[in-house]
Amino acid sequence: GVNQMPNGDNNNRKGSRAEDPPGEEERRLKVLITGSTSQLGVNLSKALVKKGYEVRVFIPSGPELSGEWSKLPYGVIPFVGDFTLKHENDKEALVDACRDVEVLFHIGGANYNYQNSYKKLIETNVVGTENVISSYLEANKKEKNLHFVFTSTTSVYGYKRPGEVLTEESETAPTRGYPESKLMAEKVIDVYGTTNSNFHYTILRLSKLYGIGYEGPFFKMFKLLDEGKANYVGSGNNHITLLHVDDAVQALILAGEAPGKNTIYNVADGTPYTLKSLLVLAAKMLGVEPPKRSINPLIAKLLSSRVQDIKYDEFEFLTSDRIISIEKIKSELGFVPSVRLEEGAQELINAYKQKAKVHVYEKGKS
Repeated sequence: GVNQMPNGDNNNRKGSRAEDPPGEEERRLKVLITGSTSQLGVNLSKALVKKGYEVRVFIPSGPELSGEWSKLPYGVIPFVGDFTLKHENDKEALVDACRDVEVLFHIGGANYNYQNSYKKLIETNVVGTENVISSYLEANKKEKNLHFVFTSTTSVYGYKRPGEVLTEESETAPTRGYPESKLMAEKVIDVYGTTNSNFHYTILRLSKLYGIGYEGPFFKMFKLLDEGKANYVGSGNNHITLLHVDDAVQALILAGEAPGKNTIYNVADGTPYTLKSLLVLAAKMLGVEPPKRSINPLIAKLLSSRVQDIKYDEFEFLTSDRIISIEKIKSELGFVPSVRLEEGAQELINAYKQKAKVHVYEKGKS
């Protein structure tokens, strides 16, 4: 694919390269991804490299992350730094990474409450987001159109909203910690969108991710089912909203390729499952009996952390009750969820069985 044809148009274009086929860099969208070593980030970078985009990734340094780096696809352009600006040259690295970028996917952030103090959540998710935006603006000319795509969470609506269908217009009611920090970040983004005519944003409120790389509470539930220890919490009729990681990638790409309109989209697979239906399906796939008992939510909360190693936010998710509408992203961006729960769950069950096998084998050796 090396093409040395002279192209008049190329000569006065800053940053064009001789080996680009004529006119190619017109279409070669320049994107930057933060949080690119998360599974969502890895999958997004792979998809964008495959589309022929110039994909830059902003990644933290440190020997403990060398394993993370190796997950990234061949062809990405790494910039090293921390968007919380921990080190003195982080700001410079961030501005460098943002230069000439048409679409910035900001998916980096601090997640779950049990891993991060409140202060760390605010520093990473709120101040960190502001650092990324101000660098993006600083790195580019005032007249350049900038598009900032941000991954937020449906947890900004709170965990328990029975009887409602939540749209982007629904009132937010985040609990303290992670959901609150993501809503604060949304507000920061909106201020920039309102005050800078060249800065446009799209916020995606993602539902609970599942799939390879997002096994967390699911493997724990499989183990409890396997051991006959799983119970329904309350009636088990609470509605749980899921999103397969492949569909999250699809939503991100659709958002990035559309013009930024300073808008928010809910993203889910569009099916309101009940906790009961998920446990029955998982039991069937594992070849075990579904749970027979139901326990009081308060007792379950006490048991879950002490006995079953289920973390606070995982418990909140399993007992959450939300139905999320995805009509807006379907009609405006043409989003069509592609992964059926049966396929996505089978993939997780297979991974779980594989892991259990390895575990048994290692126990046998010792």
